[in-house]
Amino acid sequence: MNLRNIEEAYLKGESFEEIRNLYISQIENIDESQQIEVWKQVCGYANEDMIAYLLSIGWRAAGVADSYDNTLLHLLATPIPSPTSYFIKNDKVYTCTQLLLDAKVSPLRKNDEEKTALIVSAQFGYNEMLKAYYERNAKIDFTDRNGNTVLHLVALNFRTAYQQYEKATEDLDRHLNVKSDFPMSEEKFEHKKKVLEWNQYVYKEKVERFITYAAMAMEFGIDPYQKNTERETAIDVAVRYGSKAIGAILSGADFSNSEMVPFYMQAGGMDVFQASEKGDLEALNALAKLGSSFNETCDREDSKLNGLTPLAIAIINHDFETSDFLLKNGADATLLDSKSWHPFRYLFTPESNGNTNSEQFKNNVFVKTLKAYIAAGFDINSHIDDAGNTLLNTASRFSNGLTLYNSDSISKVLIEELIYSDADLNSTNQEGISALMYLCLAGSERAEKNIITILEQGASTELKDKNGKTALMYAAQNSNHSTAKTYCELISEFGNILVDAKDNLEKTALDYAAENNNEALVAWLVGKM
Repeated sequence: MNLRNIEEAYLKGESFEEIRNLYISQIENIDESQQIEVWKQVCGYANEDMIAYLLSIGWRAAGVADSYDNTLLHLLATPIPSPTSYFIKNDKVYTCTQLLLDAKVSPLRKNDEEKTALIVSAQFGYNEMLKAYYERNAKIDFTDRNGNTVLHLVALNFRTAYQQYEKATEDLDRHLNVKSDFPMSEEKFEHKKKVLEWNQYVYKEKVERFITYAAMAMEFGIDPYQKNTERETAIDVAVRYGSKAIGAILSGADFSNSEMVPFYMQAGGMDVFQASEKGDLEALNALAKLGSSFNETCDREDSKLNGLTPLAIAIINHDFETSDFLLKNGADATLLDSKSWHPFRYLFTPESNGNTNSEQFKNNVFVKTLKAYIAAGFDINSHIDDAGNTLLNTASRFSNGLTLYNSDSISKVLIEELIYSDADLNSTNQEGISALMYLCLAGSERAEKNIITILEQGASTELKDKNGKTALMYAAQNSNHSTAKTYCELISEFGNILVDAKDNLEKTALDYAAENNNEALVAWLVGKM
């Protein structure tokens, strides 16, 4: 038996009657192992005429499966040809599904991937199979082995279909509008135009199938908030994969107001937190038009964004464009969250540090972000956490731990900008610690230039923290002996170093230098007494 000539007949667009005659000439007296090959082709091409014929001559459909446990419904749900070479219309899938259900093919059986036929249909947008199942009261809420409903799978696969449609549209536009160095004949031009128009039509139909599938599944009671084994809802999947039209449908967008429909589609089912994480300015603009606030805190305990404001999310991602957009569209530059943290405090978290790269310093991301906040009303001397730290204090505190990129770190570039933006250099936190004190604990590559600048601009050398420790004592405790001595020498150039001062433990800077076995510094301090 050779089914190749029949496949060619399908692709040439021969009528079902002609194709039936080709089958009849080959299927007489074939055994069951050969019958499954015929079923694969007949179902894969959604040939309703041939399915009805095979059933009429007594071929068994119930219980028939291929070597992968695919039933005839599975085979129907899986198109054989590429859609551009042979486009299977939805009504044919509907009719074929009815025929197979009438023939007692089980809608409950799963293949060796633990997928029902309906689950497979969702991967290809065959919404008419869903419709036929629903009308026959067949079970439609099965999940795959990963807990995905048909809505999860529609959300997952829609993006690919949409990208195919976008590419087909670009190919057609390019053919129509771009002049080639090798012009073709009018005949060839028109032929290629028809091919490209057909491709665009087919992929647009695929996109619309997925949209219809999502709307239909919602109407039939499939829950868009049901979570899979990854704890994701179908809406979460739509957001993650950029399936905006599906996300809008699943989130219950109100399409009755035609003026708002474009905004729902642009938002794609996202909230302001998800849109901020993705840096999707189109979605954020749409959400603003739809009345969303940029000053709320995410309240989803199962989300990594829980407890964060949109601005904090943008800060963690080092996304200047998103921060700038939010600030210019109503986000409060002074707002603290439930932890009493300002968005800038999140710049010094492990998540933020992991997002750092050299391009951000080349593009001046952190300085531009600071300037955008200042323009939006941020007071650089305000507290950015619950410990009373200003941004300058915080940047200095974390100066020794942030990753360096060509000798730059977030702390270094912000400290310099803050100093020249007239930040209060002597502000202390609840522990009485100043920026200079924190910097004196950091390595020379990370802090020496900042120490020189902050001293040159008037930082006090005489402040004491709540334990009575001076900047000189902090410097004496630096783990690098050479750096400790250098910092102490720098401090002495700009003011009273309080060399004889004792802290609450009755220790002087000399005591700390001795404990640190820093002989050179001990000798220098003795000389200053």
